[in-house]
Amino acid sequence: MLNAKEDRYNGLIINPQTVEQSPSEFKTSLEQLLKEAESDKKSLIWLDLTVEQSQHIAIALDLGFIFHNCEPHRTTLIYRVQSDAYIPVSPSHTIGVGAIVINEKDELLMVRDRIHNNHSIYKLPGGMLEHADRLDHGVEREVWEETGIKAKLTKMVSVLNSHPYRYNKSNMYIVFQLEALSSEINVIDTHEIEEAIWMPLDSFFAHPEMSEFQKDLVRQALDFDGLKLLDNEDKYFKNKQHVEVYG
Repeated sequence: MLNAKEDRYNGLIINPQTVEQSPSEFKTSLEQLLKEAESDKKSLIWLDLTVEQSQHIAIALDLGFIFHNCEPHRTTLIYRVQSDAYIPVSPSHTIGVGAIVINEKDELLMVRDRIHNNHSIYKLPGGMLEHADRLDHGVEREVWEETGIKAKLTKMVSVLNSHPYRYNKSNMYIVFQLEALSSEINVIDTHEIEEAIWMPLDSFFAHPEMSEFQKDLVRQALDFDGLKLLDNEDKYFKNKQHVEVYG
């Protein structure tokens, strides 16, 4: 029998551990839960199904559930008990980070992908955040993997929000300036990165194949103070795994 707990939106979240393996038993339990939810004037029902429970997806859809979001090993479906029920938005963005690293010789750290695009022969190091990543850890990791340079975040320089991006989502590209803690280049991620170099700033700004967008980002880093990572771990949202505030 399916068990469910209430959520903050007057909805019910089905306990995944109580989902029956038998499709017929699952259907019977789900139909009973829908009747109880309507009687109790609930708004929504949330249902997580794993890859192993994929045979239940069609049953849920037939009963009026719709897809909400999906991850590699599970999908979330929802059922609107009340026709005007509020549905929290599904994940809408991917997040990429870029790094402006300038050494004591006024050289800018740049990388070249093995698969080039037509915008610029070289680009700033960076990549996509992974699940539960911190921004500072993510950008420092990307610099290390793509160049072998150890670097520490000093400030946030720019935020770009664009749509569409991959998977018909929006993308936030957040650019930081980092302080180089080492100087010898040694590309770790050779599958993705063909080359990393220290390019003199004068050469970078004069280079006709460097994108104007990247030039504007570097000017922003040079000319403005940006946003600093505040020390806030003990001040905000103590129940979170981590919290980053820039100001």
